[in-house]
Amino acid sequence: MSWVFVMWALMAISKLIQTGGLIGGMAAALSILLPIGSGPLETTSLTIWAVLVTLVAIATLYSNRYGLIEKVAVFLTMTFVVVTIVIALGLPMTEFAYTGGELASGLSFSLPAGALGIAIAMFGLTGVGSEEITAYTYWCLEKGYGRWSGPDDGSDDRRRRVRGWIAVMQKDAVAAWLIYTVSTMSFYVMGAAVLHPQGLVPQGNDMILVLSQTYSGVLGDWGRALFLVGAVAALGSTIWAAIPSWSRSWANALSILGVYDWSDARRRNGWMRFFIVALPLMWLLTFLWISSPFVMILIGGIAGGIFLAAVAVAAWYLRYTEVDPELRGGRFSTVALGVSGVAILLLGVYSALSAAGLVEIG
Repeated sequence: MSWVFVMWALMAISKLIQTGGLIGGMAAALSILLPIGSGPLETTSLTIWAVLVTLVAIATLYSNRYGLIEKVAVFLTMTFVVVTIVIALGLPMTEFAYTGGELASGLSFSLPAGALGIAIAMFGLTGVGSEEITAYTYWCLEKGYGRWSGPDDGSDDRRRRVRGWIAVMQKDAVAAWLIYTVSTMSFYVMGAAVLHPQGLVPQGNDMILVLSQTYSGVLGDWGRALFLVGAVAALGSTIWAAIPSWSRSWANALSILGVYDWSDARRRNGWMRFFIVALPLMWLLTFLWISSPFVMILIGGIAGGIFLAAVAVAAWYLRYTEVDPELRGGRFSTVALGVSGVAILLLGVYSALSAAGLVEIG
């Protein structure tokens, strides 16, 4: 086991808590939309919906088919992205209008006192985090990237084919960056323009209810319903992608520990299906135990931010030990990877020291 594996294991354990928060958040949204057994956000309704969300996720994902995972994830993701962007762009026509100057101040290099801890958690959660980067390697293989590159025979034709697949992955990265940056900025704008002036702070199981004020304050009651549908799509897409992603990571971890041979497709798929069942059940139990989605999600975010440091180091190591020098990219790629790697490493170290109480986040 390498130190990167140990760091992954620590992150994976913390993510058991974070993803339980996602299940709780989705249960809260559904409980507000359609209470079952009790009033909205009461224990009975939340528990029933959390159990239903977990069982439906297990039943629909148990087949472990990549095509199904991809299509549903794309649909759910684009649903909440489009809804969020539309609302954010419509804010200037409401009582919660924002100005260009306010947007500029929000992009300045400053943070309010006491906000650094939240910022670190958001860095670990936003867009393509460490667990998504790790899972991306499995999805590339299952999608078929590089399948026809051929063995490394040192030929120019093989390098040309590999460069073609690298270009596909670069387009993936740019598309992901655009989608998560625009959608995340939209969420921040909505929170700053609507939640902050009203003094609304998301806490505990009321998180979804408080966040729904962002929409109801702009569009009225139907806007609140629209937000809840968007919340279900947002949380659902994350849960939908997280279950098969983590099932692959955990199954891969067992193979690294020598439990079975990863190249044995039948046993590999069997372990993946085992974790498709086991992980959501553990996530459900963590939510029922802690019952605070907001705190649960922050815990996983901080751990994800720390693990990004391991991802940065691993990227550099693999680049210089496993990749043909002619396929490593030009000077810009080297500089960009270096700058981002150092920044991520510094943040990871700071997050670790803060978690240990050696420095104060403030």
